[in-house]
Amino acid sequence: MQKAITNYELQITNLKSKIVNLKSQILLLLTVYCSLFTVFYGCASAKNNELPRALTEAADFNQKGVGEVAAGNYDRALVEFQRALNLNMGMDNQKGMAVNFINIGRLRLLMDNFDDAKTMFDSAIKIGAGLNDQFILSEGYASLGRYYYLAGNDKDAVDVLEKAVSIDRKEGHRTISSRLNALGIVYKEGGRIEEAEKAYNNALKAGKAYEMYADVADSFRGLGDILAKRGDYKKAMELYENALLSDKKAGSAAGISAGLFKLGVLSIENNGDSKTALGFFLRAYAVDSSRGDIKRTLKDLNKIIEIYEELGDKRSVETYLLKKEMLLKKEIPPEKGMAGEK
Repeated sequence: MQKAITNYELQITNLKSKIVNLKSQILLLLTVYCSLFTVFYGCASAKNNELPRALTEAADFNQKGVGEVAAGNYDRALVEFQRALNLNMGMDNQKGMAVNFINIGRLRLLMDNFDDAKTMFDSAIKIGAGLNDQFILSEGYASLGRYYYLAGNDKDAVDVLEKAVSIDRKEGHRTISSRLNALGIVYKEGGRIEEAEKAYNNALKAGKAYEMYADVADSFRGLGDILAKRGDYKKAMELYENALLSDKKAGSAAGISAGLFKLGVLSIENNGDSKTALGFFLRAYAVDSSRGDIKRTLKDLNKIIEIYEELGDKRSVETYLLKKEMLLKKEIPPEKGMAGEK
């Protein structure tokens, strides 16, 4: 059974790196870390005049694609990634092609096009194996692991994610915390709680060591989820507070929003504290509405309206219902014409 990408929301953290001048190769190594979806950044601002023009243009298109992903414009992102891929193919830039394949595959997962996603990941892994490039192989296996998990194939997900972890551990890659968090998710959802806790704790240790704050936040969230399922809401909230602080260090607005929302949910589950929960939901709403995330903003509004209804605050209910109505109009543009109209 196919799973929705809802376990952990997309978190985008800009970690700048340089374009590497290797005559016929270029590494596009600005990376976005998260539990279920990552993309490589191109480095449009780090151009090197010694590089062939096609390669710097490929980096620019890749950068634009990542920006479109962050803005939720997936169709536009796909066009930019494809442009980058075409340029890299024209220069036989194998590493650049592998990066583009991974980006397109991860984008395809977000677009629920799973068959195309797997084809892209397989292509990247094939290139990585041919070049004996351990970083590309690690990213390829991690991506394929997420594909298998979302497709409901936990066994294969664990197998390939463990390959990525093994590579990162051997090579000293700082991405190991992201891989371990992904393993934690698969274990947790599969009911393998002890293994999930171990994976999350190892991810937390690695994330702190490498100062990968977005990954640290994911680790805290995963451990918080486990404690919440056990009914220890107080400790779960402490872990989510830690996750929130880590997301703020990482500059992850999406992570901050997810943390605030979860704290609101746990406030209710812990002791039925609707007023405290309302404060968290209002803060999440402020974050999401300011960055134009309609889907999340609607989710926040539903909780806010629900609590105001419980509190009997009719004026506030009307205020936020109006906000919701206006937002829904943005999400679903009106038809240009009804059937039968001339």
